[in-house]
Amino acid sequence: MRNPFQVVSVYQLRQRWKAGLLVFAVVIAAVTLWYTETLASNLRRREAREVARWAMAIQHIVHAADEVDLSLATQIIENNESIPVLLVDDAGTIVSSRNVPWTDATAADTLAWKSRMAAYAEPIAVELVPGMYQYIYQYESTTLGQLRTYPRVLLGVMALFLLLSYYGFHRARRAEEDQVWTGMARETAHQLGTPLSALYGWLTVLEDETAGQANLAPLLAEVRKDLERLQTVADRFSKIGSDQPGEVADLAPLVEHSVAYLQKRLPKGVDLRYELEAGLPPVRYQPVLLGWVLENLIRNAVDALPDQRGRITVRVQRLGDRVVVDVEDSGKGMTAKVRRSVFRPGFTTKKRGWGLGLSLARRIAVQGHGGQLQVLHSAPGQGTTFRLALPLP
Repeated sequence: MRNPFQVVSVYQLRQRWKAGLLVFAVVIAAVTLWYTETLASNLRRREAREVARWAMAIQHIVHAADEVDLSLATQIIENNESIPVLLVDDAGTIVSSRNVPWTDATAADTLAWKSRMAAYAEPIAVELVPGMYQYIYQYESTTLGQLRTYPRVLLGVMALFLLLSYYGFHRARRAEEDQVWTGMARETAHQLGTPLSALYGWLTVLEDETAGQANLAPLLAEVRKDLERLQTVADRFSKIGSDQPGEVADLAPLVEHSVAYLQKRLPKGVDLRYELEAGLPPVRYQPVLLGWVLENLIRNAVDALPDQRGRITVRVQRLGDRVVVDVEDSGKGMTAKVRRSVFRPGFTTKKRGWGLGLSLARRIAVQGHGGQLQVLHSAPGQGTTFRLALPLP
């Protein structure tokens, strides 16, 4: 027999794989950015040295005698084809510029570039004559800017691609799981059909054979109720994944029937009651499936009660454009970690269980009825309240 805790282990392993892959992706991104910044820093220092040589070349030309060969200094100045520089005098007026991508050489534009360059690097002073200086402002080259930007853009594109891929695979996997769930449920209903028909036949024979025995009549009546209950369960399985919109009807009879049925079958220490708001509007629902959701919530509430002793209240009321059903228990409550995982397939805190009930219940509420199923309130030692919300037709 399969260990029920194996499902939980698979769930935890999947969560660890996701966390591990996320950490690995973050490490890759961090290493990429670190390496790129290292290259950019090296390139920036190299450009700073080139601008310093450019300043020395200007100073050499200014102070050189007439017979000195200035071809090397001139070549150094002319070879700067990528680094934006400004030559500014003592008054702050721009004397010349090189490789500056002016959009419009207005006063505002030149002032903006001068401020940007002053923030980027300390200006280099060039002494023309004693007491008279000009200043060289520099900024990063286009290559350096692209080197800083490219990895960020690349990582962003890769992250977007991975997110879209994950979303697509996730939706495809969910669709495949839905098909498997629907197929298994309908096959189960089909397999239950034959023995149910036989049991109904044998029960009819027993009722005919014991028609005169009044003491057996109540027992056979209870057997028929349980057979009808089993037939309801088979009908629920057959309707999972169905596109039938359901019927518009009052929700009160379904709540009363579900509570009345379970009251006779719950432990004696469980006080199960319901409260119905007067004048509830009708909602569209499938009685067989929604009854399953309600009973599943009640049974989970029973499991949450210490020693199966406590109070469970099913409260139905209208809130805005919805009718809500709150299932409140006085049980142990849940931690925040459990609340986040309680609707995940395979997650369970019970010693015996597969962790599928609440997952199926939410699927029926959301996909089958266009509603919501959520944990309204829960805290350790303060009980839990599940809320089923159904829209008005």
